[in-house]
Amino acid sequence: MRDRRSSGLRLAVSALVLLAAAFLPGAAVGRRAGAARKLYVDNTSGSTVSVIDLKTRKVTGEIAVGLHPHGLAAQPDQTRLYVSVESENAVKVIDTRTDRVTGTIHASGRPNQLAVNPDGRWVYVAINDRGTADVIDTAQQKVVQSVEVGAGPHNCYCPASPRFMYVSAIQGSLVRQFDYAHGHALVKTVRFDEPVRPLCVTHDDRRLFVALQPLHGFAWADLETGRPAGRVERPLPPPEQRSKFAYLNTHGLDLRPGDRELWVTSFIGNGLMVYDVTGDQPHYVTTVAVGDAPNWLTFSPDGKSAYSANAGDNSISIVDCEARRRLADVKVGPVPKRLLEVHVPQ
Repeated sequence: MRDRRSSGLRLAVSALVLLAAAFLPGAAVGRRAGAARKLYVDNTSGSTVSVIDLKTRKVTGEIAVGLHPHGLAAQPDQTRLYVSVESENAVKVIDTRTDRVTGTIHASGRPNQLAVNPDGRWVYVAINDRGTADVIDTAQQKVVQSVEVGAGPHNCYCPASPRFMYVSAIQGSLVRQFDYAHGHALVKTVRFDEPVRPLCVTHDDRRLFVALQPLHGFAWADLETGRPAGRVERPLPPPEQRSKFAYLNTHGLDLRPGDRELWVTSFIGNGLMVYDVTGDQPHYVTTVAVGDAPNWLTFSPDGKSAYSANAGDNSISIVDCEARRRLADVKVGPVPKRLLEVHVPQ
């Protein structure tokens, strides 16, 4: 009798779990457990996006999008990928299940990096030659507004924020904070004393990190005050160890998921510099060697892996974040830059 009752209880629990998986919002996480893991890579001196199967670590396809693809961003459900294409002043839409272009959104000028907000309603794309950022309504698949940024908009970034999108301007030496939840209103401007390249922001919208053009390192700002708070710079490598391709000391940076570490590309030094940012002052941890001229980086959603785009040898490096060790290199197209891991729903 006890065995029959235990068996019945197990069946009832299993049924409840299946019912929850079918109807609860969080069930998507469970369904995605078997999703295909792909790494998409913009080949900025070419006309394709390389697709890497992260299980086999091999390129499985090239998606033709147009000359000079620049930015990459994905819908939260991972079904659509947005790619900005400079030569066409457009954003291409890719179905991640088929890796085919399914739509084109015309931009107001030359598009650089773009970002999607957490609920997937808005895409911001920096329009480099117009001093603005286009706001794309993803339901309508068109630009519905443009916001003023400053000279040379280059990058957009959105943390898991319920309100704010951030856009940087190179020559403007600034970062703008926009409230996408309330009419895309400008909320705050953080000004630096040198040209701003990439940026990233903690998930609580409290700290902003930027790569400044001359630095072999980064600067940061307090978003509550809107003022720069400090900078960190590492010594340059000896001349014989420097990349011959790199045109800047640093180009890419991002927060490892969890916001405890900031990783910064040593574009000139062929490495990823790791900083602990849990305290008031960031401190240097180590540098992980990667391929030649890493000018961009990204992380897997679980924070276990980092990927660098190595423009000097047309490759990407896969790095174990805990071991601080490069695991593999994969050859891609000419001058890779932006790259993004996507878990494609099955």
